[in-house]
Amino acid sequence: MKLSLYGALVLCAALVACSSDTDTANTAADDRANPAEVDATPTAFNIANQCVAIQSLANDKFISLNTDGSYGVSEATASNAAPFFLKPTSLGKYMIYNRDEAMMQAAGNSAGTPVNSSTAFSDAVEWAVQEDDKARGGFSLTNTGNTMKLALLGLSDGLSTVEGSGDSEETLFQFVKTTGCAEFPEIATNTQGRTFAGAGLNQAVKGFADVHNHISATTFLGGAHHGTPHHRFGVTHALGSCIANHGPMGRLDLVDNLFKFSPQASHDTDGWPTFRSWPAADALTHEGLYYKWLERAWQAGLRIFVTNLVENETLCNLVKTTKGMPLQNCNEMESAVGQIEYVKQLESYIDAQEGGPGKGWFRVVTSPQEAREVINQGKLAVVLGIEISHLFNCGIKFGQNLCDEAEIDKQLDRLHALGVRQMFPIHEFDNAFGGNGIFDGAVLNVGNFLDTGGFWQTYDCPGGENNYADYILRQPGAVMTSVPGLGNDPITQALIANNPGLAPIYPTGEDQRQCNRRGLTELGKYAFKRLMEKGIIIEVDHMELSIKGDLIEMADRQQPKYPLVSTHGAHGGITREQGRKILAAGGIIYPYQGTAQSWAEDLKVIAPLKSQQFEFAMGFGADTNGLGAQAGPRGADRPQITYPFTLFEGPDWAGVFNTNVTPVKFDQQLSGERLFNANTEGQAHYGLKADWVEELRLEGGNEALKALYNSAEVYIQMWERTIAKRPQINP
Repeated sequence: MKLSLYGALVLCAALVACSSDTDTANTAADDRANPAEVDATPTAFNIANQCVAIQSLANDKFISLNTDGSYGVSEATASNAAPFFLKPTSLGKYMIYNRDEAMMQAAGNSAGTPVNSSTAFSDAVEWAVQEDDKARGGFSLTNTGNTMKLALLGLSDGLSTVEGSGDSEETLFQFVKTTGCAEFPEIATNTQGRTFAGAGLNQAVKGFADVHNHISATTFLGGAHHGTPHHRFGVTHALGSCIANHGPMGRLDLVDNLFKFSPQASHDTDGWPTFRSWPAADALTHEGLYYKWLERAWQAGLRIFVTNLVENETLCNLVKTTKGMPLQNCNEMESAVGQIEYVKQLESYIDAQEGGPGKGWFRVVTSPQEAREVINQGKLAVVLGIEISHLFNCGIKFGQNLCDEAEIDKQLDRLHALGVRQMFPIHEFDNAFGGNGIFDGAVLNVGNFLDTGGFWQTYDCPGGENNYADYILRQPGAVMTSVPGLGNDPITQALIANNPGLAPIYPTGEDQRQCNRRGLTELGKYAFKRLMEKGIIIEVDHMELSIKGDLIEMADRQQPKYPLVSTHGAHGGITREQGRKILAAGGIIYPYQGTAQSWAEDLKVIAPLKSQQFEFAMGFGADTNGLGAQAGPRGADRPQITYPFTLFEGPDWAGVFNTNVTPVKFDQQLSGERLFNANTEGQAHYGLKADWVEELRLEGGNEALKALYNSAEVYIQMWERTIAKRPQINP
């Protein structure tokens, strides 16, 4: 080991790290500290996203790049060496990207084969960096493809790979920060400034809560969803063309076309870098939650993010049949559980981008205390939820339950042990717990038939069409689609009376909204009791209106009252009295996001129902990646966003925070070649949540901002109440 050399390298890294790096798009546009600016001494992790020269500890020379893409180890100084951008693929693993926009590659599987360059992505371009365990200084680089180590090639001053067991100075290298790197393809947040941290653990957290999303939907519906929030090889793979999934011109995008009632619809399949057709506010089966878009929302103050594990077995079976994938497992519980690992992989990937384990801004939490700690650090607290129709495998088929109490206990313990803390007992179809809240009278009724063996049996919703004033956010039920040619004639009425649910035959007319006749079952009561005993955050949305009432009564019988939540736009309907009781027990009602104008109007509806006993705030549920259309463009009659805009400063922000915060400036978001404008495109992807906050400032001013930026705190307070010690749960 050459201590004098190593000490000089550390000093060099420390000195260079004090300067700002403006050579790569992602660092310059985001104006955030690089890992090396915090930790001067190179580690296997803080070299992430750095521009470096690589020096051999065997001959003290730096690696150079030849015109044919080969490499030498012959340069005496870092300034004359080849600059390499170190793009993490995972924690401690990198692509070594050169100035010719190619990657260092292990060319073969034989020891001594020279290393060259490639523009093709494969295991051969991924290198695991490991600190020397014999205190000689430097790092070894092991290739994923051939499991061999990078090494100085004898007297030739070239690079090759040697057997992984090789242990000599020829396999040790050092990283020295430099300039002149090519920009690795990536999406920027297009922000300037650093987002806020907390005022201390004993202080209320600040920030807004998105309590309904689906970042793990990459495996949703057996492959109908295209794109992923991250990929080890970067954005070109995460958000590339969807032609393989959706066919030429997108004509095989069956699920999106089904929901749009347009089987012949098409779209441009290009992804990165042009993004001609997607992401878009109405693109239901394309990725909207790429991690850099989520990062922009975090920069705007997002602090609670509930991501629901999701699956729809009926649609999954449809997709796997049309795509010829008979082995695809569409079991909703198994699909959901598999998505947990994906969320943790995303957390690890973001850690890798930010410089090491625990360094990332995306943190999965399993308790309100953890959430407070994470948010106080200025990071995003991610809560795992689940939204499926067969929770605990409790579907029904031809009227028979597909689970029992023992299965409920087993699966509840399983999900809780895996970190799931928020649950929808009922989703889009009837299950063993009871009936779902009807909101679509056509497509989903067919789905209910395929899933359960029966169409919905219904009754006239309370109040009819003219009783909207009795409900908040959404009325219950829907006008049903009957078999063509049937309606209110005597024969149809006789069929309805004598054969309920055997055929899709319902009363017609706008004043005949139909609600689900299936109420709360005994198994449902048992499930609710067990959820409360476990301290689970229970969702009331998607339940039939009467079941919401039954659950609220059960929750109110507990000492203290058990809080419930509505995070999905009151699907299935919520009466004003039910809403008042939810808030009186310390629960929350956060509406579907919608436009900033509609959210401000929802605030005026929900705020008067608040309890004097508990703090009130209002976040939202965006339902991104969940087959839910996002908010469209701002109307021409509304005040328009002026780019760039700055959050956290100005009179509308007075009193929003409990400590001084630094303003953050937001330019228009640029993804590849496409520049997004929320005025004309609405919420095309999740990064435009920042723009939505500026819209809200324009629509609702200081009052709306206070309600929004207190929503993370109020969510945590609700969560704390669910796990408060309580006596035996009353059924």
